[in-house]
Parts: sequence; C-alpha cells; structure tokens
Amino acid sequence: MEELMALPYSAVSKGKGFVQSCHAAQGTSRDDIMALQRKKLRKTHDSLFKKALPFVLITLAAWSLHAAPRAAYATEGGGSTYPMGVNTVLPAIMPDLGKTELLNYLADIPLTSLNDSHGRHSPEAFGGNLFAFAPRLLHTWNFALGDFHFSTGLSPVFQRKYVSVGGQNSYTFNMSSFDLQALYVTWSKGDLHLLFGQDFWFPGSSYNHSDFSNVTATRVTFMEEGAVTWTPGNWEFSLENTVQMSTRNRDTGYHDGTLFNMDYGISYRPFPKLRKLQFGVNGNWAYQTSNDTLNGQRYMDGYKLRNFTIGPQIVYDFSPGTAVVLKWQHALDARNTIGGDRYWVEFALPIHLFD
Repeated sequence: MEELMALPYSAVSKGKGFVQSCHAAQGTSRDDIMALQRKKLRKTHDSLFKKALPFVLITLAAWSLHAAPRAAYATEGGGSTYPMGVNTVLPAIMPDLGKTELLNYLADIPLTSLNDSHGRHSPEAFGGNLFAFAPRLLHTWNFALGDFHFSTGLSPVFQRKYVSVGGQNSYTFNMSSFDLQALYVTWSKGDLHLLFGQDFWFPGSSYNHSDFSNVTATRVTFMEEGAVTWTPGNWEFSLENTVQMSTRNRDTGYHDGTLFNMDYGISYRPFPKLRKLQFGVNGNWAYQTSNDTLNGQRYMDGYKLRNFTIGPQIVYDFSPGTAVVLKWQHALDARNTIGGDRYWVEFALPIHLFD
C-alpha cells in the first residue's frame, strides 16, 4: 500500500486513505494531500523553498499518488475498489430464472484514524466522514445448463466525502466508480449454493488534482469473485471471496498490488414464531499479496494493506426477495488503511423490468 516518502509519521505520511464505496466503502488520496500541502508551501519563504527544493519535489511526487476512494475501490490511498465487508448475507444466491432484483447498499464511515504498516494511529489532527450509496441491479437470464444459472449486474457507486486535515477542509459528492458484473455462474443443491463471477470496475467521474477529497481514481480494476452460502435449518453461513487486480493509475503512475478479501457472515433465526428475523456476526478479512509500485518500482516497503473487522448484523425478511440488513463492523486490525468503524444499511426488493 502507498505511503508518503519524505515526511515523518503523521496523518499525511502514514495515511493510506479511506474507503471508496459501499458497494463501498475508505480513502483520503495522495493527490488530495498534495493539494493541501501545496497551500501550506506557498507560505514558506522563497529562499527556504529553494534550499528545500529537492525535498519538496520528492514530497509532491508522493502526494500525487495519494488518491483513491475506498468503500470503495485495489489499494491506492488505503482503499479497496470493492467495498470490503459489503456481501455478508446470502452472497451466493442470485434471483430466480428470468427475475430481476434491486439491491441497495448504504455505508457511513467516520474517518477517525489513519494507520501505518504497524497499525499505529496518526497523532495529527484529522477527521471527516464518508457516506456511500450503491444501487445494484441483478438479473438472472432465462436459461440454464443443467443446474447452472447465469446472472448479470450493474452498480454505480456514489460518495459524499468530507475531509479535514490540519485546519483545511474539503467536501466532494460524485459518482466514484461503476461496477459491471459481467457474468455470475451459480449452482445450488439443497441448502448449498455456490457462485463464481467476473467484475470490472471503472472510474465514475473525472479526477481533480486540486481537490483533496476526491472520490475517484483513473484506473480499471478486474475482480474475480467466488461465494458460498449454506443454509442448514435456522442457520446461514456465508463467505464472499474476491481478488482485485488493477491497471496503473494514469494520473499518478501508481500501480496497486493484488488484494484478496473475504467477507463473512454467520446468522441464526432463534424464534420459531418469528422466522423472518435473524441475528448474526459479520465482517471481513483482507490481505494484499503483492507490492504497490510507483513507475515500475516497489513503493517503500510495498505498502501492503491488511484489515480485519467484526461486528453484529440483523436481517429481516419481509417476503421472498425483500429484506433489510443492519450491520456494524469494527476494525480489530487495520494496516496501511483506515481504522475505526463502518455502519451499513442494505435492502433488497424484486422488480419487474423483464416480466
């Protein structure tokens, strides 16, 4: 994961950034920090600036990398293109043949701490908030090959981000990314459900070099996806595994390392007379397997992201295909990324576009 090269341990030098999305979900960017620091540098005396010019140039180069939305998002700026922790309920189950479902994800993420590669918080004055909303349209095509079904999905991700660093404030609202879920292949047998798929994430809006609350990055992310859901009796056990590989960011020259993430959820329906209600635990575990690079060279120590969260979730099923999910996730381990908490509201309902 990225790290600023020439600065001491601080909100600027150690911050990985924030979540990009809900479907999302953590990222102050290096270009964002660059814009903020340039304002401070203008106040420096010309002679001092000339003496410090080599240091300044190195620092600005590092700042120019610090751009990625999180929730959203692979790992530049401490974020993940895919909103880690989002798919903890029935991730391997798609709509029935010929049916369409609208899923909606909302995430609220207080930006309270920037962690370095050892999980230490920055001592600098820093704060903000990221709110993400991602509608997701899923359709299962009306044909099958034996027990195999095929689905396709679309999901734009919208973010509102407020950042305050060193007395400087910035606010942005825009579409951060667009997820094309090109093909999901699903298989079911009794209570066991499996899913394999391929996603393509594209930038959702233009990049602004002067704005340090950017919510997008100019790269494409390829994401392989595999999920399993098992529903024996009153229980649900779900795992959603993703591998993200991104192109080089054309604005910064930064290339993210490969990022593995696993969302998990375990839920139980305790009341026989209220089977629509279930309680459980959920979260995610993420591990970056290869180094970040800048212009083809390893960046710092590789700046690899690590993240583990856990928290409660409540699910209520109103009717088949219609449900609401409330969940909270707390980061027990956050390295080269944002720490703290994430709050989610998710709901689903069937629609009749192709009926």
